Amino acid sequence: MNTHVLQGNTWAINFPSAIGIYVFPDNTCLLIDSGASEAFGRRTLKILDNWGFHTRALFNTHAHADHCGGNRYLQETTGCEIYASPIEAAFIENPILIPYGLFSASPVKALKNKYLMPEASRVDFRVEEGELFIDGACFKILPLPGHSLGHTGIITPDEVLFAGDSLTSIDILKGFPFLYLADVEKHLDTLKTLRGLNMDRVFLPHGGLQDNIPQLIDYNYQVLMNLLDYILQVIDSPRGREEILPLVVEKFNLPLNRNQYVLILSSLSACLSYLCNTKQAKVYTEKNRLLFIKRD
Repeated sequence: MNTHVLQGNTWAINFPSAIGIYVFPDNTCLLIDSGASEAFGRRTLKILDNWGFHTRALFNTHAHADHCGGNRYLQETTGCEIYASPIEAAFIENPILIPYGLFSASPVKALKNKYLMPEASRVDFRVEEGELFIDGACFKILPLPGHSLGHTGIITPDEVLFAGDSLTSIDILKGFPFLYLADVEKHLDTLKTLRGLNMDRVFLPHGGLQDNIPQLIDYNYQVLMNLLDYILQVIDSPRGREEILPLVVEKFNLPLNRNQYVLILSSLSACLSYLCNTKQAKVYTEKNRLLFIKRD
C-alpha cells in the first residue's frame, strides 16, 4: 500500500521521495513536500482521491527538486496554498537559482534538468520558527538548516516530525556514506537541535519512519566527521577543489555524472569552508590556483 498512517491524522505516501499528509476533520489535508515531478503530483492526487482527501495546503521542507517537483501541478490543479521558509521560497519561485548556484554562473543547458531545477511555483506564506495554525490545527515549524540554507522541519499535531533531508537513514548511508550539505556549521547545529528534541517519531522522505533517533543522529554525525577527516588527510599537501573531488569520489565509492559532480563539488566546498572557518585549514592562491592546505 502506498499510503499508511504514521500516528493519528498523520499519514505518508511511500514514493522515492515520500510525501507527508496531515488530515483535517473535514478530510482536507496538508501535504508535506510534493515529490520529484509532476508525475508524482498526479499520483498523489489519485491516491488522495481514492481515500476521499482533498488538498488544502502544501508545506515544503526545502527547494530541492525531489521535494518540490510536484508543486506546480498540485497548485494549479487544487489551488492549494504553499508554505516554505523565506530562503527556500526564493528558490521555489526562482528554481534557476539552484543550478546557477551549483555552477557559480548561468549553468550549461545540461544542468537545467528536472533533477536540479523543478518547475517554479508560488509560495503563499513564508514561515518562521514557532507555531503555525492551519484550520485550527497547530503545527510547529523548526529551522533545520545545513542540507540547504533555509531547510525547515514541521511537527504535526500528532507529534510526528517531518525532518526532510536534515537526516539520512542509516541504510542509505551504509551504501552512500556522504552528505549533501550547503553549510556544515549549521548542519552540526541542526544535529544538536534534533538531539535535544527527544522526538519518538521522526519521518524521513528517504527512509521512512525512524525508531532509534539518537543512533540515527550519531550515525549521521560520524559520516560527516569521516568526510571531514578524509579531506584533512587529502590536503596535508596543497590541493584545489577539482583535485580533491575525484579523491573523495573514489574513497567513498560515490556514483558520478554531471548532476552528481556539481552536487558533490558543492558539498565539498561547504566542507572546505567549514575547515577554513574553524582554522583547521587555510585557503590561498599560488601559481594562478586556489589551494587548500591543512593547518599545522
